Amino acid sequence: MIFKALDGYRVLMRSITVALLLLAATVAVSCKRAADALPVVHNASSTEVSASPAAATTKDVASVMIDSVNYMHERSTKYTLYDLSKTPPQAIGGAIVDRLGTGGEKGCCLSLPKTWRPGMKVRLDWHESDRENIYEQQTRELEIPRYTTPADVYVVFYPEHRVELVVSAAEPGHPDWQGQVKKAPWEQCVETYGRKPCKAALPKQFDTNAKGVCTYFKQENRPDGDLNCQALMNQCMTDYEDEPFCKGILWGEYKK
Repeated sequence: MIFKALDGYRVLMRSITVALLLLAATVAVSCKRAADALPVVHNASSTEVSASPAAATTKDVASVMIDSVNYMHERSTKYTLYDLSKTPPQAIGGAIVDRLGTGGEKGCCLSLPKTWRPGMKVRLDWHESDRENIYEQQTRELEIPRYTTPADVYVVFYPEHRVELVVSAAEPGHPDWQGQVKKAPWEQCVETYGRKPCKAALPKQFDTNAKGVCTYFKQENRPDGDLNCQALMNQCMTDYEDEPFCKGILWGEYKK
């Protein structure tokens, strides 16, 4: 009985072994067929295959920021910039730019080729507003100006609905600024219109360090307090010609 049981066990093990070998052979054939169906991929170093388009794009372009400058002292502006190389055009930047705004509100992003080429265009939609009115929307197609090195793209607003695109690594007022007007908006405004209208265009804000300073001088019995207060009052009146405002700043509550 024992020998018959052993013989039966040997037969069973042979059957299992044969089944496993057949299964392994079937899997091997299936894997080979799947591998044969895959496309041939050459080694990246092979001269037969060039870099992929995505790799070429990443290598040949630079991502830059969008910024804005406003040389108008009477109007602020709200704009949106669209990349016309996309279908439909894709919004790539936009902001509300205060009167005499000098940049710094950077937004993302635009891809510029490292070597400038003609025909790169964007569309600018904007409308201007003053303290009383919002004016009708303006639209302009603009070409990216020639550059030697990719840099941030500035949308520059001038009076009379004039606009300019500037590619520059520096902001207005810096010697390397590439815009038509080299000075910063504030300095350009003062040179063109004088200090008074330019200051009037901005929110009334005297030096915060001067708030309540004359009150402080009086409390401390400063010997030069009256002289300094008069100088500050003269400066505030030159800027704003608003005596109640200036006195409220200089003679208001002093907070340490």
